Amino acid sequence: MPNRSQFTTLLALLALGAAACGTSSTSSSGQASGCTGTVTVATELPVSGNDASDGVPTQNGAVLAVDQANTNHTLNGCTLTVISKDDTSAATGAHDPTQGASNMTALTGNQAVVGVVGAFNSSVCEAEQTIANDADLVMISPSCTNPGLTISGSNSSIDTSSLRPTGKITFFRVCTTDIGQGAGLAQVATKTLKDTKAYVFDDQETYGQGLAATFKTDFVADGGTVVGTASLPGSTTDFTSELTQAKSDGATLIFFGGTSSNGGGIIRKQMGDIGLGSVAFLGGDGIQDTQFFTEAGTAGDGAYSTVAAPNPADLSSATAFVSAYKAKFGTAPGAYSANAYDAMNIIIQAIKGAIQSNGGKLPTSPSTFREAVRANVASIHYSGAIGTTSFDSNGDTTNKLLTLWKGSGGQWTYVSTLTVSS
Repeated sequence: MPNRSQFTTLLALLALGAAACGTSSTSSSGQASGCTGTVTVATELPVSGNDASDGVPTQNGAVLAVDQANTNHTLNGCTLTVISKDDTSAATGAHDPTQGASNMTALTGNQAVVGVVGAFNSSVCEAEQTIANDADLVMISPSCTNPGLTISGSNSSIDTSSLRPTGKITFFRVCTTDIGQGAGLAQVATKTLKDTKAYVFDDQETYGQGLAATFKTDFVADGGTVVGTASLPGSTTDFTSELTQAKSDGATLIFFGGTSSNGGGIIRKQMGDIGLGSVAFLGGDGIQDTQFFTEAGTAGDGAYSTVAAPNPADLSSATAFVSAYKAKFGTAPGAYSANAYDAMNIIIQAIKGAIQSNGGKLPTSPSTFREAVRANVASIHYSGAIGTTSFDSNGDTTNKLLTLWKGSGGQWTYVSTLTVSS
């Protein structure tokens, strides 16, 4: 990013030090008077390896919220500290549900931790949910979109009730589910791109398989035809056989349900290698990162993706957040930075409410503290960078927006915002 003038930097620093960029109906007035001590929160995201271009900007958003709260003395005497966990493993070089489960076991075992922003990928969220639920520890995901994580019967491969052994809702998310994203992608395919013959890939993960399934259903409902499918493991690096079949089948669109670290950019590059370079390529938020262009190269230009979150640059409510983020990190926010920022601020507001309800002091019982935070999150009505967030009875956000992006010049450029009904 270019250097900012002293005047612009001053404005950004003022925005950073301003009152929190949002309000909440849960203990939104006053301060936690007389609070002393430290409150621990955490992030659980893929911040190294092939998913780092997703995970690091997302973590930055959460960290910014904590820094602002400490600067503004939001907890009036009590200080927030962050534990940052990385769910990338050496075995995969990317997000790993086994590593995520290990991280969540460590976080739940630390009685000081009262809230977690994460995970990023649906397979990791699935692996972590039961562990967090058993410990009554709040998780707010900025980006896990598989509907089966919260909505019973929406994904035949997930027993949603088993993720909530206590019967309580401890998993929340500030992103739209793939029910809405699949419908939006199908609309983009048939209405925007005017393509009616799709070959559909998925990466065999919770997110990729679920997104591909919902896309296929909605694509057919919108008048499209699925000419073929391929479900391949994320370790796959050669897709030419399947792409050759797609070419033979007359596909005018290649759809990919999965992440860049599991082959999204490779598929796009290999399309050109076998003569499908002019065929449209479409995917969900799993490919909306710089890793996609690292793998696809110049073939990434012209690809489309959706993100289950609003574009902060297009929201007046996010102006202060964007300025503060650029001032602190020297770059623009990532696709889910604002989501993570609001997720952490929601946890902070819930903590503040728990302290105020305890006479302005930290609850001495860790289990009581966690339950108070959980209950406050469940009932919150928070106005923040991405708009107004509240949660339904499943823990899903009521703020449902989807954004469409297009590859151009080796990066994703914003096209439009879509409102989804599910």
